[in-house]
Amino acid sequence: MSKVTFLALAQEELDNIFETYEYQNNLGYAFLDDVKETLQRIQFYPEAWHKCSAQTYRCRLKQFPYAIIYQKRDDNILVLAISNLRKKPTLWASKSVSEYSTNRISILPDTM
Repeated sequence: MSKVTFLALAQEELDNIFETYEYQNNLGYAFLDDVKETLQRIQFYPEAWHKCSAQTYRCRLKQFPYAIIYQKRDDNILVLAISNLRKKPTLWASKSVSEYSTNRISILPDTM
């Protein structure tokens, strides 16, 4: 199974979305559960989702209007962005791919 790594900016997006959902509707943990489930689908079937470019894929969350934008690199899934599907769809493309995050939200399983 592929290891999941987040860009620093993608991790920041995840944290901000979690905080917003938790503060406004107490849905932060439901959002994280949806993200975890989506990441597991990506790990098992990394090339099964919508292609955005030659190396970049998009997998939609089931319950929330977001998608995980990622690249499959060898035995690694690199999460580039958590994209809000109700906003400008190419916003994630302008982000720096060189910024990797060593911090992940603590609720995500260590196997990711």
